[in-house]
Amino acid sequence: MAKLPHLPLERLEKTLDRRRVPAPVAPPVRESAGAHAATITAQIDAVAKDQQALPKIEGIDPELILKVRLSAPIQEDTWRTAGFKVLAQDPGGILVLFSDDIELKAFRERLAEYQKGVQGEAKNPAYNQLFAAIDDVSSLSASDRIGPRLRSDGKSALEHFDTRANFTIDVELWDAPTQLDRQIRVQKIIEHAEAAGGEILSLYIGTAGLIVLRARMRGAVLRELLELPVISEIDIPPIPDLGERDPPVVTIEDITAPSPSADAPLIGVVDSGSTDHPLLTPSLVDSLGVPDALGSADIWGHGTKVAGIAAFGDVRECVDRRVFESPVRIISVKVVNDEGRFDDAATISDQMEKAIRILQERGCRIVNVALGDAHRVPYDGRRLSPWAATLDTLARELDIVIIVSAGNSSSGVRAPWGEEAEQITRTYPDYLVSVENRIVEPATAAIALTVGGLAHANGLPTDGSGGAELRAIASLNLPTPITRSGPGVNDSIKPDLVDFGGTVLFDGMTQRIVSGDQYASAGMLTLRPDYLRGLLTSSTGTSMAAPRIAYKAALLVRAMPAASANMIRALLALSASPPADALQCLQKFGAGGQRACLGYGIPDVARALDSEERRVIFIADRQELAVDQFALYRVPLPAEFRTTKGKRHIRVSLAFDPPVRHTRLEYLGVRLNYHLIRGMEPEAIFEHFRHRTKEEDAFEKLAASAKCPLDPSRDLRGTSTLQRSMMTMQRNVDRYGGDYYLAVFAERRWAGEEVTHQRFAVAVELEHEAQINIHQPLRVRLRA
Repeated sequence: MAKLPHLPLERLEKTLDRRRVPAPVAPPVRESAGAHAATITAQIDAVAKDQQALPKIEGIDPELILKVRLSAPIQEDTWRTAGFKVLAQDPGGILVLFSDDIELKAFRERLAEYQKGVQGEAKNPAYNQLFAAIDDVSSLSASDRIGPRLRSDGKSALEHFDTRANFTIDVELWDAPTQLDRQIRVQKIIEHAEAAGGEILSLYIGTAGLIVLRARMRGAVLRELLELPVISEIDIPPIPDLGERDPPVVTIEDITAPSPSADAPLIGVVDSGSTDHPLLTPSLVDSLGVPDALGSADIWGHGTKVAGIAAFGDVRECVDRRVFESPVRIISVKVVNDEGRFDDAATISDQMEKAIRILQERGCRIVNVALGDAHRVPYDGRRLSPWAATLDTLARELDIVIIVSAGNSSSGVRAPWGEEAEQITRTYPDYLVSVENRIVEPATAAIALTVGGLAHANGLPTDGSGGAELRAIASLNLPTPITRSGPGVNDSIKPDLVDFGGTVLFDGMTQRIVSGDQYASAGMLTLRPDYLRGLLTSSTGTSMAAPRIAYKAALLVRAMPAASANMIRALLALSASPPADALQCLQKFGAGGQRACLGYGIPDVARALDSEERRVIFIADRQELAVDQFALYRVPLPAEFRTTKGKRHIRVSLAFDPPVRHTRLEYLGVRLNYHLIRGMEPEAIFEHFRHRTKEEDAFEKLAASAKCPLDPSRDLRGTSTLQRSMMTMQRNVDRYGGDYYLAVFAERRWAGEEVTHQRFAVAVELEHEAQINIHQPLRVRLRA
């Protein structure tokens, strides 16, 4: 099979504002505008009175923060002109609003106009879209500031905190207008907390609205902080989910391990450190700790396992060849202490930012963070964590690919399969798509690649040593029984990809669920941290699947050193497909359940690297699109593709890196999406999608056949920063002509006017299942 180069995707040079089609939202109706306005006025007065009674901090100007519950969405510009800034969004149509005008002059003026009711020939009162959509206005309570990990531990109200107990907590503050204001706000909170007997361990002041303090204090001081309006959320710090320790000994002799080339791509492994393992040392460029006091040694033993898979991809293949030759280099950053916890003093956002910036400065374009929060609070549609937002912000700023694991489910009272371990044998795979089995932080990160797990085998020992009491749960290519599922924020497609992460077994003798840490046959083969007792071991989990994707991403970087992070993500998704066995296993959950477990599938890096005679990839990298405009790309279809018999596929993959805010349910500041259009000339497409003034005639609807039926649809993929869809054809499609067109749209969400353009990369693949050469006629046409 000949390896052929990818072809350029031609962009038609014409720039027009896109026509925005507003979502159909029926205007709310209130029986009496006057009575409704009076209710809102009374609620606002009550909020102002409540907040005047709350404790003040000297040096922080008085502010009014409202919690507003809505029956219909309201545009952010509407709030802005009414004197408010949207601080956060919460499920249930709840907004948190901020105003530095505690008298709310502009808001009250508009409310008075609305209170007059319908005037003249108007259909609705003035400002009806704003006020009729408000169900009620209230203050944020102390319980509103309690984070999800504390809630999962049963602490959902002030009285649940023992005033004499000691707590180590992360305190998140509401954002301030400028960096100087942020620093002043932090300093005043520190002074206040220390005066009350608290100890500030560290702080993180980001540039994208994230302010977090790590503190240690008694419950009495914590209760005081929960009452402060300037506080956004208080929670206990994340705990890394590193799996089991002390796996059994597996040794291999008579192997060689040459060093990779000096220009081999670098993968950064942010984990529990690394050891001087003789098979890893040739690839290990450096090993350090963040903070420095952690050192770099992998005492806990997780980071070496992850680095082993990142370095070699398939360790079993290396064993079979007796040669451990890595095509990549590794830099290890330790962020987990010797007890398997994050640093006690530094915030997770601070650790992640410092670690990832160091890696990027040293040349890493691929960063693997195979860590999850051991509190395992499933994502339920709430705002994303600072951890996830930090990863996304860094991926956008530094143009790097960050890879995270989807998280692992575990036994116990919160096990998604039930309280008893044996239930997993009866409920698999049903529990995989349950709300209790949703992804955990930071797998919700939108720009980072989230990786779920597939079973590499049924996991039973080949020598039969387990006995009849050892039961397999999954088999080759089925979802790993402890992998977690999506969707992600705003119902985005998560996980993005899957790869092999081992499996688990049920041990009837001990009534436990066992993994590769107990039975080597159940886990992914990798490097053993305590290598003096044996070179190899095995382990199970999505943290073993994630570095396989990092390895594949590094191979793409090696072949395409100038490619953007968006291009790497787009090609991985374009080459991915879910295993047929996994689709069959999850068939009863429909396409949505299959996507929630498998994302776009497992990438085939060979497909991503090269085109073939019968399969051609067009690419357009480092593209930019002005917000609220659209771009058009020509996708040529040769006659051999349009007219010959056999299945043909068109796949489209788009990756972009928008600004994000973790305080928003609408997490992405900009969205991109696309249509694949056929049977139309470019001018007609531009005319259809361009913006029209009020004086112009309405646009005509496209013919039903003009939009290609891509799966997943525009609506299903539209909230994801990595989108891949496909259409299949079997009939002659010559009537649509030799050119299809890809229209890419940029839509401003909450992003301010300072965000003028959005970066992206796009790839389109034509594949003919018959052995028909379509690459040659396409290459000739492009040359012409």
